[in-house]
Amino acid sequence: MSSNETLRGLRRRIQREEIERVLGHDSTLRIHLEPPTGGWVKGIRTALGMTAKQLGKRVGVSQNAISEAERAEVEGRIALKTLRKIADGLDSELVYALVPRAPLDLIVQNHANQAAQRMVGEVSQGMALEGQSTDDSARAAQVDALRERLIAEGSNRIWD
Repeated sequence: MSSNETLRGLRRRIQREEIERVLGHDSTLRIHLEPPTGGWVKGIRTALGMTAKQLGKRVGVSQNAISEAERAEVEGRIALKTLRKIADGLDSELVYALVPRAPLDLIVQNHANQAAQRMVGEVSQGMALEGQSTDDSARAAQVDALRERLIAEGSNRIWD
């Protein structure tokens, strides 16, 4: 923990590090997780040579319910509970994850920088109206300092 880092900032940094460690931020992860045409349920079911009626019997629902679940999956409206139940009927595991588009620290840095620029810009505008404007290098230094403080504090103001 650095001297400026608060306990909340430390907790959030550790959370980001743990998630990055789990994901390994492998850019191919998203590519490998693209569902097959028709969705995972239908793709795995047909690859196993199982009919919708047979899968329905295994999970205790009708053939129509399986067909509806397959459509719902493709349309992005299937419930995780339903998907988990069907996965079990396919002798499969449901793996649920959100995969950040960039490393979490970079996302936080970018949003903290935008927030700091906005905040310093608002103050600079008020000072300029009072005839107390600062030069670009002073504003850049203020943005850098504020960005680092927002991150160290684990501030949620970066999302405003």
